[in-house]
Amino acid sequence: MAEELKKSTEVKKETPKKMTTSTNKIKTTTAKATSKTTSNSKSSTSDKKIVTKVQTLKPADKVSFKEELPKKVFGLSKIYSQAIFDVILSERASKRFSTHKVKNRGEVSGTGKKPWRQKGSGNARAGSLRSPIFVGGGRVFGPTTARNYSLKVNRKVRKNALLSALTLLAKDNAILVHEFKLAKPSTRDLLIELNKKGLAMLNNVLIISNDQNIYLSARNLPNVSIGKITSLSVEDLIAADALVLSKEDIKYLEGLVK
Repeated sequence: MAEELKKSTEVKKETPKKMTTSTNKIKTTTAKATSKTTSNSKSSTSDKKIVTKVQTLKPADKVSFKEELPKKVFGLSKIYSQAIFDVILSERASKRFSTHKVKNRGEVSGTGKKPWRQKGSGNARAGSLRSPIFVGGGRVFGPTTARNYSLKVNRKVRKNALLSALTLLAKDNAILVHEFKLAKPSTRDLLIELNKKGLAMLNNVLIISNDQNIYLSARNLPNVSIGKITSLSVEDLIAADALVLSKEDIKYLEGLVK
């Protein structure tokens, strides 16, 4: 009995030691958790700093150029929005190809024999199994490659739409009178020239040029498009953030107004 009492007292003495160790473990785990939260908060603040730095490097939305432009081309008193809409539809329709086609009853494969006699069978009279009413027959009034999707727009409407688009760009001071010249095709050199004018970070830059080197240099730039003054697109003008053209191009536009 005495030995059992000794063992019970020893167990009672050991239990508080175990409790203290468990409490120490809990303290260490809480300390680790607090350190993790503090480290996470520090990392989140650092991430926020990084995000703010990245956000400051957004592409430029607008540019402002002070150019003296003729008002009869770039200063219409009225903007013809309906003319712009009609011309854009016409330009898109002219780019559409009629490549879809189905076969009619004269083109589908099949026999030309009369399926059954004219009278006496009880069925409706039929002369060919290639008729559209039968399975495997030809299509009635289906699409063909001869279809033309182009939409006609009057010359005066097209001119009003073009001048309206140029006027909108002039009101935003988004027209630069300059002529880019390169000795050889080089995307890097063109980017340097665009950066000098503040155009490199814009979303959509329209350059009017007949130079082959400029065209080849801009092919790999997603935010730069090249056009000719003789075939200006109203949709490209409306979508452009900046328009670059030369003095000769302005004279050509003045000749259109006359």
